[in-house]
Order: sequence, then structure tokens, then C-alpha cells
Amino acid sequence: MKNVPFYLIVPVAALLGSSVAALADDTTPSSQTPITDVRGQSVRERARPGYDAVGIRAGSFLILPKVDVSETYNDNIYATDTNTESDFVTAVSPSISVQSLWSRHALGLKAGLSQYWYASKTTEDRLDWNFGADGRLDVLRDTNITGSASYRQAHEDRGSANSPTSAAEPVEYNLFDSSVGLFQRFNRVTAQLKGTFDQYDYKNVALIGGGTLNEDSRDRNEYGGGLRLGYDLSPDTNVYAEGKLNKRSYDMSAPVDRNSNGYEAVIGSEFKLSRLAQGEVYVGYQRQTYDASYYSATSGLAYGAKVNWFVTPLTTVRLSAASTIEESIDPGASGYMSQKVGIGLDHELLRNLILSGDVSYENDDFGNISRQDDVTSALFGATYLLNNFFAVGVNYGIVDRSSNVPGADYTQNQVGFTLRGQL
Repeated sequence: MKNVPFYLIVPVAALLGSSVAALADDTTPSSQTPITDVRGQSVRERARPGYDAVGIRAGSFLILPKVDVSETYNDNIYATDTNTESDFVTAVSPSISVQSLWSRHALGLKAGLSQYWYASKTTEDRLDWNFGADGRLDVLRDTNITGSASYRQAHEDRGSANSPTSAAEPVEYNLFDSSVGLFQRFNRVTAQLKGTFDQYDYKNVALIGGGTLNEDSRDRNEYGGGLRLGYDLSPDTNVYAEGKLNKRSYDMSAPVDRNSNGYEAVIGSEFKLSRLAQGEVYVGYQRQTYDASYYSATSGLAYGAKVNWFVTPLTTVRLSAASTIEESIDPGASGYMSQKVGIGLDHELLRNLILSGDVSYENDDFGNISRQDDVTSALFGATYLLNNFFAVGVNYGIVDRSSNVPGADYTQNQVGFTLRGQL
């Protein structure tokens, strides 16, 4: 492993040192507060005095720093079908969030980075970082304006459908994303107007065996806008109709022209069924039309779901689903329709021991070519909360991709351990 850089030593040492000092006081008021089960809250949302981060109060802001240190064994780091390579991966991820405590309006700030070191395959080492802000301006009681902006440096996962197999290292890219929205209530009628702007900048990457893969052709701007009109059937249930438009504009039209325009029209509901379940579901139609005549339009069912089912005060079942039209790097494909469904479970075995499990299935259907991928994944873990300042976790994950394209299949197993420090 390479030497740990100074920019990681400072936040880790400061946070862990502060946590150890704080442990000297065992009469923290929160540690003496009894925990009460609340139906209508998920296991992950429930407050746990004595185990939740306390934070640092700075005037009317709450500062929440944390550091995750993990060690993971990956039996197929390149996500390949044959000649698989395994390695141990060490990651250090300090982050900080700042939240306003105002009675009106809201402001949040966040920043973080993650450094990954591979024990043997050091060309896979990478540094990801991000920072951003979001806020809400309460203009009137029934009117507010929201906004967010963030910037990040990230790398494509080796198992991604768009990860080039000829790359000697993970592809790096920068992403700027932003949004602004207006919400207005007219008695039981609600209206939401939202606009988004995302900018992708991909970096050239070395090729296996020498040379460079030019990734500039993937640079693009994505513009989006949407209007949602809803009606409150009850204080806990809102039904709505929503329309969205998007424009995907690439910096280069060669070697292929991927510029496109699309729309989505759905009906849905945000709901809370007593103390049994809450969430959102929607269904409709979506279509993406490409400027290049050699690409046919991609269209199909649009749907989504994010629902928490509170089976018992100690058990939450999570249901999710999404259907989206994604971009592709295959020169023959216009893009691909991604359809994904998943189910997860969180169980509070002890007050400070949380068991979790997630299983998902994804189908990727590529336009203009015959490629279809089926991706099945599962993740199981346990988190043990030591106190307000420390937690440890173990997890096991498996991803299996089955494709009708030779060489695109892979199975990847990962098992890891994480130590978290927080204030």
C-alpha cells in the first residue's frame, strides 16, 4: 500500500482524537435518554439517543463530521468473465455535512472524499471527491423555492455497462449537477416546477498494452424540466400528474452523433397509509428521440417506486423500482432502457445492532443492437453501534451479470469490514 497522504491523516486523526476525548464523559445526556419505538418510522430513520451522532453546534448550524475506514476483499476487481483477478482494497472516506437549524428557510452544505488503495493492482487506486449545497427559501406559507448544486470527481465502476474493457485503469470523470424548483400550494391543489442542468466531463484513459483511449466524445450537457400538478386526497395522500422534458447535447458529434431529446409523462401518488407504509409510486410512458437518423427512438414504460413498509416497530421492508433511458458507449447502440426492481429489509436485532439485506434485478435492453444484460445483485450486512462516536459494520455483496454478448458476463463477490468514527 502507498503512503497515506497528509490530506487524509489530518481529518482522520482530528475526528478520532475528538471522539476518544468525548468518550471520557460517560454522563452524556443523550446516552441516558430512553429509546421509544415509533411506528411510521423506518429502522434507519429512527432516532437512537446514545448512538446517533451528536454533531457540533455552531450558532444556528449543526456540523456533522465522520470518517469511514474499510477493508474489502474483491474476488474479481476487473469484472471479467475469465482470467479473474482478486485483491484487497483499503478505503478511507472522510466527509462533513452542515445543516441549518432555522425555523424558516433551510441551507445544507456537504463535502467528502474517498481514497481507494489496492494491495496488488495499484493501477486501480483512485481518489473520488465531492462538494455541494442545497437550500430552501420559504417565500410564503404555501410557496417555496428550492435549489441545489454539487461538483464531483468520480470513476466508473469496472462492472458498469459503460466501462470500456480495453481501459488499463478506471475511467475518471467530473460531474456538475444542479437544480432549481418552485413549489406552490392552492388549498388542496399543489404545483411543482423544476429545472435541472448536468455537465459531464470524461478524462482520457490509458489502454491495456499502450496508447490512449479518447473519452472526449462522451462529454455532454443534459438539460431537464418538469411540471407536477397534484391534489391532496387527504393530509397523507397526494395524487399527481407529471410531465418532463430533456435535452442531451454532446460536445462532439463524431465518431457518432448522440444528441437527443426526450420526454416522460406519468401519474403517481405520494402517500402514508396510517403507520403501516409510506412512499411514492408512479407509472407512465417515456421516449428518447435521437438526432442521428441511424439511431431509432428508444421508448417504453416509465415507472418508479420507493416504499417503506413498517412490518413491525423493529422491522422495515423497503421496495424500489425504476425504469430509465440511459446513454451508451457502444457505437452501434443509441442508448439502453434500464429497468430495475429491488427489495430490502432492515431489522433491529438489538437496540444497537442493525441487520440489513438487499436483493435487486436489473434488465438493460440496448437500442439498435441485440444486446441484453440481466444483472442480479445482493448485499447483506450488519452494523453494530458502539456509542455516539463509533460504529462497526460487516457486509457481503455479490453481483452477477448475464449477457447475450460474448465476454460481457461476470460474477463478483465482495466481503468487507468498516469502522466509522463520527461526532
